[in-house]
Order: sequence, then C-alpha cells, then structure tokens
Amino acid sequence: MAPLPAKPPLYKRSWFIVVVVIAALAVIGSALTKKDPSETASSSPVATSSSQQVGSPAASAPASSSVASTPSALAPTQAPQTAAVNFAMPDFVGMDLQSAQNLVQANGVFFSQSHDLLGSRNQVLDSNWLVCDQNIPAGQQVTGDAEGAIDFGVVKRGEACP
Repeated sequence: MAPLPAKPPLYKRSWFIVVVVIAALAVIGSALTKKDPSETASSSPVATSSSQQVGSPAASAPASSSVASTPSALAPTQAPQTAAVNFAMPDFVGMDLQSAQNLVQANGVFFSQSHDLLGSRNQVLDSNWLVCDQNIPAGQQVTGDAEGAIDFGVVKRGEACP
C-alpha cells in the first residue's frame, strides 16, 4: 500500500485562512464602531426622573421639568445652525482650489462647490486645480447663510482657462 500524503499544517489550509481573515475583519469592524458614551448616559436621566415622580405631588413637578429636558438629549443629533456671514467676496481667480476653499472657510462658509470648466472631472486633489471663475464677483458683499452657494469654475493646473 502507498502511504497517505501528509496533510499540510493547519495554518496553510485555505479554509483556515478564510476563517482567520473573517475573524480579523470582525474585530477591526467592532473596534471602529465604538458606541457613543452619550447614548448610554442619556438613558440614565430618564430612569432617575421616573423614580422622582413616585412620591408627593410636589416631587412630580421638578420631575416633569427634567423629563421635558431629556427629549433633547435623546433626540438624534442635528446639524448645528450655521451662523450668518458678512464679508466682501475676495478675488479667487488664479488661486489653487485648496487655497480658495481655505479662504472661504476662514470667512465662515464651510461648504463651497467647484466644477470642471473643461469637462466633468472630479476635483480629487484640490491643490492641483486652479480657479478660473467664481459665481459671486469679487468685492460683492456675501451675507446670510452662504453654505453651498459659492461655486468655483476650475481647470487642472497647467491647463488654460476657457
């Protein structure tokens, strides 16, 4: 009789490698999705306020005021209200897109738009794009909520503006 071929060690078997990779991904995934500590802390005021309601009618009045404040803690977080801005629009023509965005953000507008003037390319690395035009002329006063209202027309560095 011919001897049976030797089995490879456990760590060289394909099914073992697949199991180890899945387990590693599960560990990494659970490490990246940490619980927000405010979620667990927000449930405790509700429990204490309901325990305060048991007792005299005078004790229920403060409990109702604390219950009224807890829905805001339990409500999903909302985007903060943007402050109204008031500044004179700088001249961005000739600047690289990253510097233009930084200057807009310094004036309180944290979301601006840009579009490719020579096609439909995405601006992945903003410092490689040059501003050719802007939708709000230089010197015009920008007031109120300008989030997303500022738009730059750009071309890649080394290309001529149309």
